[in-house]
Amino acid sequence: MSIAKAKEISVFVDESGSFEPDEVSSRFYLICFVMHDQSADIMPYVSSLESELEARSLGAKHCVHAGPLIRREGEYANMRREERQAIFRKMMAFIRKSDICYKCFRIDKHFDDGDSAVHDKLLQEITRFLLDNASKFAAYDALKIYYDNGQEQVKSLLKEAFAIFSSIAEFVPNVYPESYRLFQAADFICSVELVAAKVAEGNMSVSESRFFGDRREFLRNTLKPIRRKLV
Repeated sequence: MSIAKAKEISVFVDESGSFEPDEVSSRFYLICFVMHDQSADIMPYVSSLESELEARSLGAKHCVHAGPLIRREGEYANMRREERQAIFRKMMAFIRKSDICYKCFRIDKHFDDGDSAVHDKLLQEITRFLLDNASKFAAYDALKIYYDNGQEQVKSLLKEAFAIFSSIAEFVPNVYPESYRLFQAADFICSVELVAAKVAEGNMSVSESRFFGDRREFLRNTLKPIRRKLV
């Protein structure tokens, strides 16, 4: 007698910005969900990405950080733009080929007064999304949320929002970005969507312009392919 395998969906969560209203460097606050039905095998694409990273002397298990990659910071500080763009394209190819989808929630703090307003608006948007897709999530036996607890406000917000799926939702403990390629995908998409918000305002930074080119190039070569994964 065969036993039916439990259906499981994973939600990898990353954020960009600060809840603090006076943080000039983070006018926009974003939370990104990358969703993956665990029955969809992505390991061939993980292996392909890791082979590419190893070929570039970063090591197969290198954790790709999109922000520093764009801004030429940290471990990418001594890399030429062409080298960093090549790594960026490989990560983008991994996301395009993998059977995943994403949803990004964005708040413009210019129109919100205080961190409680940001929290409330994000909670409202996330809850609406979860309720609109309740039947899809409820079709799974297990709903696992992966967040690295980088910000206490986000941790609290996620627990509030996913409470509607309390019978199947589970927060995975001890989540580290280097352990999950799909967490890195959430970081990547969050970074791209942040640049998209800046582009819409005509406020790309110097480092972003040098990396992506002009507005048209960014929209065509980066945002459009990524948005094909948007739900």
